[in-house]
Amino acid sequence: MSRFLLLFSQVVLFLLAKASSEVKEPTCRIIDGYNICHYKGVLVEVTQRRFEDRLDISNLNLLAIQEDAFKNVTATHLYLNQGNRISVLKRGSFRGLPNLERLHLDDNVVPLSEHLFAELGHLQSLSLIFNKINSIPKDSFAGLSSLMWLYLGHNDIEAIEAESFSNLNPELLYLWLNNNKITRIAPGSFAGLTELNRLHLDYNRLVDLPSGVFRGLNKLEVLYLNDNQITSISRALLRDLVGLKRLFLQQNEISALEPEMFRELSQLELLRLNGNKLSHIVVGTFTGLSNLKEIKLSDNNIQTVDNGAFTDLVKLRYLYFDGNNFTEIDKEVSGLSDVTVIMG
Repeated sequence: MSRFLLLFSQVVLFLLAKASSEVKEPTCRIIDGYNICHYKGVLVEVTQRRFEDRLDISNLNLLAIQEDAFKNVTATHLYLNQGNRISVLKRGSFRGLPNLERLHLDDNVVPLSEHLFAELGHLQSLSLIFNKINSIPKDSFAGLSSLMWLYLGHNDIEAIEAESFSNLNPELLYLWLNNNKITRIAPGSFAGLTELNRLHLDYNRLVDLPSGVFRGLNKLEVLYLNDNQITSISRALLRDLVGLKRLFLQQNEISALEPEMFRELSQLELLRLNGNKLSHIVVGTFTGLSNLKEIKLSDNNIQTVDNGAFTDLVKLRYLYFDGNNFTEIDKEVSGLSDVTVIMG
């Protein structure tokens, strides 16, 4: 009997030891031609069953992506932006995606780090909207040699440092930094982005912009600075923007425009200054704006317009002037003979 009990206990111990050493199998599912396996919030393996250019990994409550999880997946579009809360990523997390062109990581909690996306040399579009990002470490986007679109809007970024965009593709075309908490931009921050076409800095907390902030952006065509707390704009700040066509400065705190501040902006076609605190438009304010077609000066506190203040605007077609302390403008005296003036 004792021998039986001893043998039984040994069998039980063996079975318990075996059970404790076994690792639970991950949960796997097939989604659009891909086998996707995850375990306790970690994406552990993605393999391809047939070619699909779009891979949508949604609603898995993912918290992390394991290194080398993607096994030579040839998808060009990867969506991880719905029903996940990814906060743990490493450079190796994106290894195995040789053809990836678009990566959507919106609505996660991804912290940026050096060379995080360096495995994605063919990536053209990266979206990190709503990720609670509060800073951009040096070389966060290094290695993204094909990137054209970078979406960083709706985060908690407080400052743009001189090396925030170091080693990013100099041919980047579009950069979104809107709806953050930016109060400071270091001079030269965008200097390496020599092909940039559009820059969104709207809906931030900017008050002062030092000279040199836009250095290198001579191909920029559209600049959004609206809905900040900017108190003044200088000619020195704008002098690098020789290719600018649209400038949005509405809903700020600008109280005066210095003469000839726009002199270098000969390509500008649209200028929005509505919703500021302007009170006086002096002669020479718009010198250099030889291609301007539309200007909005609505909802300021403009009480005085010097004779000839708009004479330099030879191509102007629309002037929005409603919401000021004016009921009528003498178009002949002001140099607005062929302009449609909207007074409200």
